[in-house]
Amino acid sequence: MNEPTTLGRRERNKLQTRGRLLTAARELFAARGVGATVEEIADRAGVSRATFFNYFPTKDDLLAALHADNMDSLSATIDRLLAQDLTTEARILELFADFVHATEELPGYLRAVTGELERDLASPEISVERTERFTAELLRILEPGIERGEVRSDYPPRFLAQMIAAVYISTIRYWRQDANYDLADGFHMAATYVAETLTPHP
Repeated sequence: MNEPTTLGRRERNKLQTRGRLLTAARELFAARGVGATVEEIADRAGVSRATFFNYFPTKDDLLAALHADNMDSLSATIDRLLAQDLTTEARILELFADFVHATEELPGYLRAVTGELERDLASPEISVERTERFTAELLRILEPGIERGEVRSDYPPRFLAQMIAAVYISTIRYWRQDANYDLADGFHMAATYVAETLTPHP
């Protein structure tokens, strides 16, 4: 993480401690899922249990922070896709495939963090901001395709982005609910369906 040089030693130490806690949580959730305890996370990060609670009042707050980092990763993925000379269809397929690749590397971690999706749906005061950001990120993928005539124009772009988000999140929910769900196949079908739906109709 690049830290502003204007930060004092205390602020840098706090950022580093927070970063160690998040890294420890990712590693433990990847290995054991959400069953990893606060004590185990603190121990792996090399801090006390009390220090953990100075940064994250509850384990749910830690999960929320990891979810926010996940959104930052999504933004970086979209930046990468936009930097390549790809069609809108190819970008959609790559975006969905990226989540599948991530689950293959860190399955327990992503099952834990995507549990925040359920909290979002149940808590409008939390979900509005996150949903808006997700929609805005997906709009970024559509905009070049709209300019090139690759995306249908009979619906508003924002609505199309919302529909992509709905398919994406619903597919994750099916995966979370069914231990035998074939995520690679499900996400590929979902991405293909979305790409076909976005194609302009005669």
